[in-house]
Amino acid sequence: MIGVDFGSSLIKWFDGENFGEGIPKGNVFNLGLSSSEVFVKFSEYPICRGSKLKKIILNDISLELSVDTDKVSVAFCSTERVENGCRFLIFVEKKEAFNRIPEELLSHSQVTVDILGGVNAILLNFTDTFTLIDAGKGKIAVVNVLDGVIKGCEILRGGFDYYKSDLSFLRELLKGEVFLSGGGALSEEFRGALKEITNFTVPELEPFGDKTPLYLNAYGLYKFRKFPCKAYFKSASLLSSEFLQKNKRSLLFASVSVILSLSLITASEVLNLLTAKRDYLNLKRSLNRELSKILGERVLAPEIQVPQKLESLEKISEFLGIDTPSILFYIDRISKSVVSGINVFSLEGGVSSMSFKLKGKADSDSSLGKFVENLKRSFSKVSLSTEKQGKSGISFTILLEVKGGT
Repeated sequence: MIGVDFGSSLIKWFDGENFGEGIPKGNVFNLGLSSSEVFVKFSEYPICRGSKLKKIILNDISLELSVDTDKVSVAFCSTERVENGCRFLIFVEKKEAFNRIPEELLSHSQVTVDILGGVNAILLNFTDTFTLIDAGKGKIAVVNVLDGVIKGCEILRGGFDYYKSDLSFLRELLKGEVFLSGGGALSEEFRGALKEITNFTVPELEPFGDKTPLYLNAYGLYKFRKFPCKAYFKSASLLSSEFLQKNKRSLLFASVSVILSLSLITASEVLNLLTAKRDYLNLKRSLNRELSKILGERVLAPEIQVPQKLESLEKISEFLGIDTPSILFYIDRISKSVVSGINVFSLEGGVSSMSFKLKGKADSDSSLGKFVENLKRSFSKVSLSTEKQGKSGISFTILLEVKGGT
């Protein structure tokens, strides 16, 4: 297994001994796709595993983002159990993003998200409570980990060159010991800006030395089998070329044994076996067809699918909230309320909570007042708190509630 960090500007790899740039030679890869275009969210679901889970998550994403499920891929993992199910970390990526991965690499890869490799590397070598800042060319990813559990993940579009002049907005995202990786860790200007708001560590591991920040993700992806959050967009085939190569002799011996065993079976026994198999398959197909009509979906494993359907159908129906408006509806209302002199830095919340929290900066009381008045036309409750910062403007936090919210 080779860990591959498929970044937006560079491809880095590590095979346990050697490391480098470009497409590595090998049979099986654990590939971390750049998170620069990934949408990330945490959600709670009433079930923690099973064949229906991915479909539920895709439907949830489709409703929230108003996207066609055929156009996106999801990678997810359960981070912790909650009262009514499990909390999941979910990554959403357009399927077209996989087109830029060379076929010879993609066909032999398990595909996850690059930042998870970095988190795994810190967990394995440093501590289990920390914040990792992966400052790359195309994004800055900030991941919070508490006692080995991922509690927060923010992806900021634009790389370290874009944000290096002012990183004050990161302050509220940093919890515990802070580690810096990616190209930003090698930029004196970015490190200087980050040092103004927090102390941090640039990790160093063998055999990378001072290049560790560039290869941290690849290292963690190489050791990914030890990581609890295996969120894969694409999993490797069980019959990979590496598996076939390593077990070539065993498979050959098994094949010969089967052939010799079959040669001992009489013609009548073969006929009886074939007849019994045919009758069984016909009965199974008939049963699955009838169950498919009842459940409204293709049934392949009735002993699993039927109990799951009975146990989860009511909770899933309630959870999906089909009548809930798309989050894009509210984002559009917020966007149209912005006036000149207003800069919104962050937006939190969602349709499930029926509330949003905005943080940003205004250049004057007048522009902030107009912004608030515009928001009141679209939201049932608007709560404002401010903090003046001299000539730099007014920092504000606005809590919004939509009709029906708490």
